[in-house]
Amino acid sequence: MSFAFTPEEQLRVALASRFGIKLDPIGYVDLSTVVVVGTVYALQLIAVIYQLYNHNYPPLGVKNVPLMASLYFGAVAWFLGDIFTSGIVHLSSPVLRSCKFTLIWLRACLGAYYVAAMFSLRCYSLYYVFYKGKAFKGTVVYLSTGLVVLSIALFGIISTVVPTHLTTHYLPVIDMCDTNRNYIIAVVVVVWSIASFTAVMSWRMRHISFCFNERIEIFTSFVVIIIGGVLNTVCLLGVDVYPASLAWRTALVYVNHAGICVGYWVIMGEATFNCIFDREGYLQYWIDTLKEDEMERQYAYDASNEATLNLVEYTEPMSTMVNDRHTLDRKWLETAIKDSPVTP
Repeated sequence: MSFAFTPEEQLRVALASRFGIKLDPIGYVDLSTVVVVGTVYALQLIAVIYQLYNHNYPPLGVKNVPLMASLYFGAVAWFLGDIFTSGIVHLSSPVLRSCKFTLIWLRACLGAYYVAAMFSLRCYSLYYVFYKGKAFKGTVVYLSTGLVVLSIALFGIISTVVPTHLTTHYLPVIDMCDTNRNYIIAVVVVVWSIASFTAVMSWRMRHISFCFNERIEIFTSFVVIIIGGVLNTVCLLGVDVYPASLAWRTALVYVNHAGICVGYWVIMGEATFNCIFDREGYLQYWIDTLKEDEMERQYAYDASNEATLNLVEYTEPMSTMVNDRHTLDRKWLETAIKDSPVTP
């Protein structure tokens, strides 16, 4: 896969110009984009494996590590879809020239759709606990996650079986995928629908006080979806053949994946850092925070209703069982907190 300005690439640029397309050739700026973003995701994979291995550490466990790991793999799928459909690399094999696979499945369904839905689901889990006062576990988790997966699968399957002229197909002359404008609008509408759902939940939680950095998480998730939605909408609907422009295709990839990484680490960063460098100290701080009077008032729901059990009800037995918190059984403590309802 060459990034040099070869005779074949010169011919591609010349042929594109005959169709009125000013084509910036694939070059070393595109290569640097692949290397930089690919390296970031490779390093992040190490962190994801560490988080999965330590998912029983309570401050990590309440972040729902499996869900966040799936978001990471969705981001990788989106990155692959971006580089294969944004004119960053040559489509040198039949697989890469299968636009229904690279654009519909990698970029749209497993990528943009899934990542936006996971950020939104994270926001919904906080909304369910803090606004509705109910435990986000069990049936509601399976139903909400299943709805996301089912909707993505249906969208992808329907997009795959309809004729290519209604979705996307490969143009050998310019070595790119050509996508039907109405299909682009449909994809954009789906992403903006997810953004609108996230905005409604965020607005309803605007007056709620949280105990850790949940407000920042909500705000970041919303900003990531909005910025990504705006830039993708502009590129896909407002710029003629945006993959032909080096500036537009480079900006789109960096903004998409910088946003995802920032959103991911705002959610997972503090717990992961302290799990590595101050495991016991941060755990004790985390427990103490849950037991503070102000936090108890914020989490206080009707204890007589099992559906509204909250973190306080799991942590208060600690103070009644013994007077000295340092004599608590650490294994019981971690198990109790791990099973708490705040598992967004």
